[in-house]
Amino acid sequence: MSGDPRDAAPGLFEAPTGSALAPVPEGDGLGGVLRVRGGITPADGLPVAAVLVETQLPHLARPFDYAVPAKLDATAQPGVRVRVRFAGRLTSGFILERREVTEHVGELAALERVTSPLPVLTPSLLTLCRAIADRYAGTLPDVLRLAIPPRHARAEKRALGRPERLLSEPALVQVAGEVTPRADEPPAFHDYLAALESWAAEPGPEDDAGTDGDAGAVRGPRAACAVLPGNDPGTGWIHLGLRAAAPVLAAGRSVLWLVPDHRELAALEARLGDLAPVTVRLSADQGQEERWDAWVSALTGRARLVIGTRAAAFAPLPDPGLVICFDDADGSYLEQRAPYPHAREVLLTRVQLEGSALLLLDYGRSVETQHLVHSGWVGDIVAPRELRRQAAPLVFVPDPDGDPGSAGRLPPRAFELVRDALGRSRRAPSAPGAVLVQVPRAGYLPVIACARCRTVTRCPQCESKLTAASILGPFACRRCGYRADSVTCRECSATAVRSVVSGLDKVYEELGRAFPGALIVRSGGDRVLGAVDPEPSIVVATTGAEPYVEGGYASALLLDTLWPGPGLRSTEQAIARRLRGASLVRSHSAGGRVLLLDEDEAVQRVVSRFEPIPWAAEQSADRAALGLPPAARTVTISGGREAVGEVIAVLRETAEVRELIAEDEPYSVVVGFTIADGRAVTTRLAAEVASRSMRGADIVAVRVDDPDAL
Repeated sequence: MSGDPRDAAPGLFEAPTGSALAPVPEGDGLGGVLRVRGGITPADGLPVAAVLVETQLPHLARPFDYAVPAKLDATAQPGVRVRVRFAGRLTSGFILERREVTEHVGELAALERVTSPLPVLTPSLLTLCRAIADRYAGTLPDVLRLAIPPRHARAEKRALGRPERLLSEPALVQVAGEVTPRADEPPAFHDYLAALESWAAEPGPEDDAGTDGDAGAVRGPRAACAVLPGNDPGTGWIHLGLRAAAPVLAAGRSVLWLVPDHRELAALEARLGDLAPVTVRLSADQGQEERWDAWVSALTGRARLVIGTRAAAFAPLPDPGLVICFDDADGSYLEQRAPYPHAREVLLTRVQLEGSALLLLDYGRSVETQHLVHSGWVGDIVAPRELRRQAAPLVFVPDPDGDPGSAGRLPPRAFELVRDALGRSRRAPSAPGAVLVQVPRAGYLPVIACARCRTVTRCPQCESKLTAASILGPFACRRCGYRADSVTCRECSATAVRSVVSGLDKVYEELGRAFPGALIVRSGGDRVLGAVDPEPSIVVATTGAEPYVEGGYASALLLDTLWPGPGLRSTEQAIARRLRGASLVRSHSAGGRVLLLDEDEAVQRVVSRFEPIPWAAEQSADRAALGLPPAARTVTISGGREAVGEVIAVLRETAEVRELIAEDEPYSVVVGFTIADGRAVTTRLAAEVASRSMRGADIVAVRVDDPDAL
């Protein structure tokens, strides 16, 4: 497993030319005499500090020299956060390095103060942030804003006051031995664990001088595993992750574990057991004090296991050993602030830089992960067919001759499964329990009909049911890709439509009338439940808000579908949503059953067999043949039509780029380019954005590798 298919250009992680890390000539242009504004006495040694100021202006996102006052000599070290005068205002920044001379002509402004003597911008974190800025054509200050949370003095003092080790090494070894194997683990996972344990026992980074560019460096094993419900429906990924983390922690190394949102985080925290004392949580929903406490604990080695959402992707690990990511394609991993990095790419970059091990866990398989597997950069952990049949629930698909949504009500089989799960029928399973009803999220209509005559609206090209973003459109067909802003009923020529499939409230009310006396729970909107009791009940939840149940659901009705049809990731997202719902159900051997109300053949095939890997491999091959992501890269350029055209023209001077999609209101163009040209394109793009900012030209917004661009 070698090589990096994400960017084939050499020197991806080198410091940019002219950075603070580049050598500077002797002298300051004035006979070597350092002059400091205000007559302040500079430090005797290394009196110049290169400071990266936290600015949002691209053309100012570079180091500036400041004088180090003698009184701050001891604390103003590389990596600390400082306050400086910049453009007449007191601004925060980071010291990148100290040196003897400056190229600045004239007097230097002095550092105002050191915010904290704790070096928070470590060399490894600086290298990672610079690599992400380069990859996404962003600025280093923007990435640092994502990587390092705001400081909280009281939390910092409390964190530094704790002992460096909360569990002794023998205790960690004992905890590692208590994470026992299970029968539903794929055999290939045992091979991965053996390789991981052997590698973790090798000398750590402080004893091994090997770097990313060192061919002799020993890298950790990397693998992707498609999880099955098995004995632990919905949370089996936690067991596999703990099995992998245990030997790494026992060897004295650190582990970083990312999950999509707070529900997965709560489920993971509940299963940590004796590892809780060496674990910290990093997530966006934390307060400033709690988050800085956890961040400092991770930075200083007082925490060995860091768990969190995308906010933890940059978490500092003093002795990195393993990176774990669950459900890497989840939309929550996409950062909504510039330069809009995806947490998966941050993790892959740091694995590339640090040489640590990697484990990607998912009930499905993203096309991006499959691309890494196909390239050989990541190994594949596949369960044999016999194990999949035992560990997955039994999935029923709609009768092709029926029309389950035409009447706007649940089909008869749905009520049968609910009665069975509640123990209200003769053929009830041996262990009744909760039943999950997955319904569409607000904001799109999976099936629509004419508002006048109630005729289901079908695609004029393939006769499949149309979907819509709302009753006002636009409308799309997920089978053939048809798309239109308006529709006309073929029976009565009316143009107004209505929803056919019921949403959360309608299904909740309908099931309440059909099953009087049954406990009915709802999860969605502003009230999302993390878990519910395993007693017989009906849980109605929107997609992404399905609560966990200990032991798994007895059955599930998957009513959700996907809009907006013709998107590169639409079917992939639909499959991921169904697999998430099905993964919460007990295994076939335990009586688990799922009714999948979806007419998409790809969704039916993948979910009914619980085989996401062949489909992901097929999609990866098709996209590679067409030159589409992840086999290629993209950038979305938005702004005025003339400005966007100018930027594209500049990129064409650097590499071969092709326009893929153009949209109006606001005007934007998605251009594609090869992975080999990635470094050249993003470097030139960042330089052009900075140049336009400096010249006062029309500003353009850029988003590199936006997963929803196509």
